[in-house]
Amino acid sequence: MGELPNDLLAILQALARKDITVDEAEQLIQAIMDKRTEERRKGSKSYIGKDFIINPGEEYFGKVEVVNGKAVINGRLLGDLEVVFGELIFSGEVAGNVELVGTNIVWNGGHITGNLEMVGCSYKGAKPIVDGKVNEVNNFFINGVLGIVRNLVIKPFLSGVKIEE
Repeated sequence: MGELPNDLLAILQALARKDITVDEAEQLIQAIMDKRTEERRKGSKSYIGKDFIINPGEEYFGKVEVVNGKAVINGRLLGDLEVVFGELIFSGEVAGNVELVGTNIVWNGGHITGNLEMVGCSYKGAKPIVDGKVNEVNNFFINGVLGIVRNLVIKPFLSGVKIEE
């Protein structure tokens, strides 16, 4: 079993010494958990040339950016999603906005509580329910420009970049 965080351990020790009541311990633990949840929601994570996957039943807190990679959203994302020159497979839920540029999309239903914006994307399947606005820009000029940017700028640049975590 893993080690308890110091703040939770201190609460349990105070409870064992009877310095605080069970109700006070519950309130303190709830406050700590609420703070951690809020901190996770404020986070932002970028995936460049990598995959980001949320499996069914899983939740992720924070904004997610995927560039030249794959996003698979089968669970719940509490934050915004941006996919640029990548691939999106979607059947889950995004509690936020979704922005897609030059992305190949496979829709399998799902739900987006914010807005959906697609620029130069190709897609198939059953679109999700979108509570906000849906904006789609998809024409010959945009697709041509995005193709040039993807092939002459993004791919050559990313081929020489090594990402370490």
